[in-house]
Amino acid sequence: IEGRTSVTFTPDRTIRVLPSDEGGPEIRLSGKKPCTVTATNSKAGRYRHMVVVNRLPVADRDAIEKVRQVWLKRGHLPETLEVGGLFAVGGKVFDSRTTLVTVHSTSTRPEAEKIKRKLEMEFGIEAAIHSEISKYPSNTLTLQCEGSEATIITQNTLWVAPMSGEEYKIRYTIPEIEKSYGKGRETRSYTGTLIFAPDNEGKLVAMVSVGAEKLLKGVVPAEMFASAHPEALKAQAVAARNEIFSSIGVRNLAEPYMLRSDVMDQVYGGVGAEDARASRAIDETRGVVMFYGQKIVEAVYSSNAGGFTENNENVWDMEPRPWLRGKADAIGTVPSKYKDGISDDELLDFLENGYDSPSKTAPVSSNKLFRWKKSVPATDLDKWLTDNGKSVGRVRDIRVVSRGISGRVKQLEVIGEKGKATVERELNARRLFGGLRSGLFIMKVNRNAQGFATSFDFQGAGFGHGVGMCQTGAIGLATNGASFRDILKHYYSGIALETLYE
Repeated sequence: IEGRTSVTFTPDRTIRVLPSDEGGPEIRLSGKKPCTVTATNSKAGRYRHMVVVNRLPVADRDAIEKVRQVWLKRGHLPETLEVGGLFAVGGKVFDSRTTLVTVHSTSTRPEAEKIKRKLEMEFGIEAAIHSEISKYPSNTLTLQCEGSEATIITQNTLWVAPMSGEEYKIRYTIPEIEKSYGKGRETRSYTGTLIFAPDNEGKLVAMVSVGAEKLLKGVVPAEMFASAHPEALKAQAVAARNEIFSSIGVRNLAEPYMLRSDVMDQVYGGVGAEDARASRAIDETRGVVMFYGQKIVEAVYSSNAGGFTENNENVWDMEPRPWLRGKADAIGTVPSKYKDGISDDELLDFLENGYDSPSKTAPVSSNKLFRWKKSVPATDLDKWLTDNGKSVGRVRDIRVVSRGISGRVKQLEVIGEKGKATVERELNARRLFGGLRSGLFIMKVNRNAQGFATSFDFQGAGFGHGVGMCQTGAIGLATNGASFRDILKHYYSGIALETLYE
């Protein structure tokens, strides 16, 4: 929770209030009564916000310089920063060091977000914001619990912890939490330790501190059907664990928390989201992660790849990741004509005939996304083009300039009465047409008597970007007898599975 002046929680048992973390003074308060933490005397911090346009291995100096030159030619002055570090867990050393290529330094986050959106639209990149603190924010925190005469006042940080031995037995009920999907708020329950601190503006941020394995139990059911085959749930558990450990020292570096609990990192629904089936899969893969050399890989995934996954650099403007290679996602033998990818000439046949794929046969509702059709009015394009400074007047035609290995659109050219506009990358192509399910499509342009487009008919495949693991395909493979190790090695090229801890 961020940006509020107060947060209310109700613990189901006795709590220890720690004004200065473990080892300092503590106040014990009985549970089952609402407690409210209020922030006053809020003072904002000072920050430098930069737009991250690429992430590269620190050792790949040639690639870093190549990316720098690309952005110089685009008229931007890039900076490079190293984040992450070398870590050892259970005797295993892994490397999360990453070089960030950034452009445009601003003092306000809204200004950085505006630049980020502009660059994403112009170049088809998936950008991010990297922030550095020059002055910490501050506030005064006050805790009061119903039925208690105690008022606890402290500066900047406050811990609320369970009694010893009850770390994962305690439950805090917290209302008014923003929903992860859709609009509105909901009540959730959490365990572990609650931590309160100033956010960037000095208002209140509420966090929960839990271990990685407990965290996963509230993440995996939000990312995959808990009713899915156990081996598919295990594959999802490992991928989600990779996302946690690959983020250490890399994300949210100017924030008081390590990970967000929304789609910006991974959705975490608290203990109320846990499901025994997903928890079993997490326990049975405890500590297992995917490595590529010494690097814990970024284990991206999407809902349904439509029978063919995609190279990461074809979806996002970033350097190729050797473990994120596009490939046929088939059951049995792949027709020879598709082994090296889907060409323009083969795309219609692939969409209408193709081959048996686990993302088509999986016994879950998301298999219906394997193939789809949609019609979009030309007015949807007019709005998107105008909003993004690419208006060409009435559209006459749209030409696919290039596609990735899977047939997903990389670049489109819009031809209008007032000129032409280029739309870069898969996500922008989907947004251009009002939000298509994927960039793996062919289209028919319908025109009026004057030759202007009136609507577009699409025939497409899959849902999402198609890079990395296909979640529906993972369920299909598991149903056909594949183990979670088989599934992960199928979708992530050249990886090794190792156990960090037991």
